[in-house]
Amino acid sequence: MAINIQLIKSSGAAVKDLGVPVAAYFYNYMFTHYPEVRKMFPGDMTEQRIRLFNSVILIATNIDTMEVLVPYLKELGTGHIKYDTRPEHYAIVGKSLLNTLKHFLGAAWTHEMAESWIEAYNLAASVCIEAAYEAMTPSRFIPVSIDDVPAAV
Repeated sequence: MAINIQLIKSSGAAVKDLGVPVAAYFYNYMFTHYPEVRKMFPGDMTEQRIRLFNSVILIATNIDTMEVLVPYLKELGTGHIKYDTRPEHYAIVGKSLLNTLKHFLGAAWTHEMAESWIEAYNLAASVCIEAAYEAMTPSRFIPVSIDDVPAAV
């Protein structure tokens, strides 16, 4: 199935009008259904909710602007290394996001919209995962040498 760009953009615009409560619902859903990931997040989720919300809107708005979207997703993927984000976490986020969109879009959430978001999310997650993998590649390791240890005084 191809991504229906117009459906992604229009649903993103509809969610944008709802504001950060969308992100609050997302995290509530995710932590309720996948409590094992809660420890990866700060106690105060205020800033995190804003970041997630802005990220979803940026992705939906730029779904057809690869020169904006791909570098952003790569940065997102490498940035999540420090949180110990693993490929299996992306499925948790995807399921939580799709269920959040379904909740807020109500009757506007159609089978075609679901398929488009699934396709878009899987593509975005793949870019993030690949960027993290490349950033962590063993070939970047530089072995420690004697030059790295100061001489005895």
